[in-house]
Amino acid sequence: MSPPMMKEGSSDMDDDDDSSDGEVNEEIQVEFEARTIEDSDFHGARALLQQLFLKAKIDLSEMANTIISQNYIGSVIKQIDIPDSDEEDDDMGEGDPVLGLITVINITEKQNVECVKQFRSMLMEKCQACSQQQKERLSQILTDADQQVGYLISERYINIPPQISVPMYESLFKEMEKCTRKKMKYEFGHYILISKCYRPKGSDQLFYTNAEEELISKECEFSFTYSVASERDTVVDGKWDAEDQMEALRTVLVIPSENLQTAVANIKTALAAT
Repeated sequence: MSPPMMKEGSSDMDDDDDSSDGEVNEEIQVEFEARTIEDSDFHGARALLQQLFLKAKIDLSEMANTIISQNYIGSVIKQIDIPDSDEEDDDMGEGDPVLGLITVINITEKQNVECVKQFRSMLMEKCQACSQQQKERLSQILTDADQQVGYLISERYINIPPQISVPMYESLFKEMEKCTRKKMKYEFGHYILISKCYRPKGSDQLFYTNAEEELISKECEFSFTYSVASERDTVVDGKWDAEDQMEALRTVLVIPSENLQTAVANIKTALAAT
């Protein structure tokens, strides 16, 4: 994939030559590229999974290793020509920090892997508040031996713009097609995507942290949302406090495979119009 050029936009930076209140706005151009997932990306991948799952009882180390073991599928986002810095985020591990991740895990083929067992159990547990029809449909999809189900992971830090999602998805589609031609099980009937969301307290309006996932949600067969308000959330600005007046949520999107292609095409059109 050719690396897309992205702008992080305006950022406020302290001006040491002025008073403590002095600020200047500086627009910084940042270039990202997608790279093959490597062993050294373990800590970065795990950190991205952690911001999604928070306190869920899932072995995220095993899930990160599962992702790395199938490095022919998916990619990580890294910044090109990162300047030297004395500060390094230990959660991201050594080397170039992982700023984003896209991949898919076959949770039908790998259903006996412990972290996948935990993930499948979590889905059914969180769906207990769903309608009876939704619970039955989710159970049917997860237990249908005649179709494969893919857990779609699309995670990145909040300052990474949504424009990067289109080439990442398009690259993932090509990789899955290549694997399918090799008789590997990457032809899915459904994808499951867990989206980080929030809403103002007292409101029903839902906002997606990854903006493009709102368009993906319009193509899903069904979805359900659960709160993670009681768990520390580092997605938006480090935490969710009562004064923020925001409730942290997760929305599970169950997407027919053909609809995901449509959704990505819609995202591409929407981004081109902005």
